[in-house]
Amino acid sequence: MENYLQFLSIAILLSGFILVANKRVDSYIKTFRLQSVLLALVAGLIGVGNIAREGNWEIMIVCLITLAIKVYYIPHLLKKTVQKVQYKVEKDFFLNIPISVLICCALVIIIYFVVPHIDDLRNANLQVYLANAMALVLIGLFFMISRKKAIGQIIGFLVIENGLFTAAILSTEGMPMIVELGIFFDLLTAVLIMGILVFRINENFESIDLDKLRNLRG
Repeated sequence: MENYLQFLSIAILLSGFILVANKRVDSYIKTFRLQSVLLALVAGLIGVGNIAREGNWEIMIVCLITLAIKVYYIPHLLKKTVQKVQYKVEKDFFLNIPISVLICCALVIIIYFVVPHIDDLRNANLQVYLANAMALVLIGLFFMISRKKAIGQIIGFLVIENGLFTAAILSTEGMPMIVELGIFFDLLTAVLIMGILVFRINENFESIDLDKLRNLRG
């Protein structure tokens, strides 16, 4: 099972690079959905192992909740939001795509250099899991600050959360159920609020380009 988890961990990280290399809003949502499917597979594998060893179904429930919220509901909500705004493709970036990808590569290299130096982290598999997950967090943060449109920043926030969730579930083989449910509730609430804000901003200012909103500052 460790080999499958390593493969999924790497695939989740690569999905971050796919996201950074995209400029179509629909592709942002599809990539987030793919990333969430991979995360659900991770939870499913760990859940099957827990059921076989201990008869514990908690992680399998988390897998099903991930499928329901991150794979289906949130992408569906974002698609509905995108249909109400003016743009479908981001054309203006703070940095162009090739430079952005190179910066993300540098972030991964830095994380892979730092993680092995963490005290009491001797397990090689755990180092790989944690390095990939933390690199995804940094990629999500970079994506969030490098996009000018509000939808891209929402996706960046979701990728950061996916990275943190991946780190938690792979390093601990499952957090307490109440903590996981609290995270899902907070995430869903945040996405609902951000979706409403994007719609209202677009309705009032006829744009969700943050550069235009900054011009309103006195």
